[in-house]
Amino acid sequence: MRALSFAFGLLMVAAATVQSDGSALAVSAAAFVAVVLGIASRMAATFAVVAAAVALALSSPSPVVAMIAGLAATAYLVLRHARGGDAAMALTAPTVLGALGLSVVAVLGAAVPAVLPWVPLVAPLAVVVIYLAVIAPFVS
Repeated sequence: MRALSFAFGLLMVAAATVQSDGSALAVSAAAFVAVVLGIASRMAATFAVVAAAVALALSSPSPVVAMIAGLAATAYLVLRHARGGDAAMALTAPTVLGALGLSVVAVLGAAVPAVLPWVPLVAPLAVVVIYLAVIAPFVS
């Protein structure tokens, strides 16, 4: 499973690097080194995801590229932090469908032009409310 998690880590770094230049490239290089070090250390794997997120923030990529990087980062961390390296237990249908569904919603949300000045203030609250509504059946 380490090989599969390593592949997702490389995909994450590649997606974060596609539209990068300048300082974002340097952060992407640090993310690549952290992915390589992540083979032996889970902490390095987590740092790799944070570095890839910083590279994405510095490069302002398209929403689809950010979605690919985010999905790869999710799979990378889930596989890397799975107990005993058991990917069958880590990548369950709810995990995959949840990541895909929320990624599609995020891309669709980024595709809709927000011309109302109050939308950025309401959007985080709406995300929290939707999240709570989704997890409500699973919380006792």
